[in-house]
Amino acid sequence: MDLKDIEKNYERKSDEEIIRIATTDAYGLRPEVYAIIENELKKRNLDHKIIGGVIAQNKEYTKDELEVYSNNLRNLPCPICGNEYSKLNATISHTVASFIVFSTYSAKLTIACPSCLDYRNNNAMFSTAMLGWWAPSAAIFKTPLYVYRNYKAKKQNSISNANDTLLSFTLAKIGEIEVYKNDREKLKEIIKLVDI
Repeated sequence: MDLKDIEKNYERKSDEEIIRIATTDAYGLRPEVYAIIENELKKRNLDHKIIGGVIAQNKEYTKDELEVYSNNLRNLPCPICGNEYSKLNATISHTVASFIVFSTYSAKLTIACPSCLDYRNNNAMFSTAMLGWWAPSAAIFKTPLYVYRNYKAKKQNSISNANDTLLSFTLAKIGEIEVYKNDREKLKEIIKLVDI
């Protein structure tokens, strides 16, 4: 697509679409497109800081740089219990439930305080241990594997730095975090939407 076509395409998009693209879907955009998005933001009187989301999504980061971004999330209150004193982290709780002829598997990302993360992993381990054994395919392979994954994830819930799960989430949401780094309410929305 040439730049004129791209420009016309962005002109047809709504404000919400422009903001979404700039904050979440700009990875891999050609640098020439940045100026087109920036012009659209100016024409529509949208916050000029939104272009920072495009730039943030197209940079390479060191682990230390991701830690700085993740601290914007870690210092928020827990979206589950409201605890404001513990630094947030992230976990993935893995569950398997078997019903003789079929099994269901899930992996759920949660960002919360260490106590709430432990609770999620414990529930997933208990659920998997109770319900994962009822189908032969799940009983042999998935059930012990998922119990182990929860156990391993739980060990990372209370570490002093951002764990790898939170750093991965931070990288995936880097455009939004860059744009809204000074807006605690928007940041709360970003982590609350994870826990569905």
